[in-house]
Amino acid sequence: MMEHTNLEIELVKQHEQLAQAVIALAQGVALKPILQHVGELSKQLTGARYAMLSYIEDGKKIYIPLGMSEEQLALLGPNEPQGIGLLGIMWEQHEVLRVNDIHLHPKAVGVPANHPVMTTFLGAPIMFADEVQGVIYLTEKEGGRAFTPIDETMIRTLASACAVAISNAIRIEKLQARNAELEQRLSERNISGGD
Repeated sequence: MMEHTNLEIELVKQHEQLAQAVIALAQGVALKPILQHVGELSKQLTGARYAMLSYIEDGKKIYIPLGMSEEQLALLGPNEPQGIGLLGIMWEQHEVLRVNDIHLHPKAVGVPANHPVMTTFLGAPIMFADEVQGVIYLTEKEGGRAFTPIDETMIRTLASACAVAISNAIRIEKLQARNAELEQRLSERNISGGD
């Protein structure tokens, strides 16, 4: 009987959690809670301290920060990420980034005032049909370690699953709006036809 190494056991566990995240994305309708769940799972899978998911809703970027306390978020204030620097690379150039030291990257623009220390970074654009619908990124891997190629594969997979979930949620939202419009028209027609 073969003994499984700790690495093999950890990889099986990560694979199961990744599958759970993809299934959750495929089954969900309420987008923000699903993306929060995926962000939490991505932190667990990679050992990241912080995660951020961003997606576009009604032409506006929505940000879901994970890993910071309410007090830390309050210190940051209402300012949202600008989508420049490393985030801009994902939004504009559609690149996956794995960076060992944010501060040494030539495109880095710094960390917001009052933000907890961040050094390591892993992020991917959320792409659907060659269009960026959002980004997912993780920072500060446990123990200051670098994110690995395995972590990168997981984040790419999660970003792809998020893209499908966002696309489905947008379609469902449009369909619900169209149904509500049709119901309103039928209701108005019945009211005016009954007079």
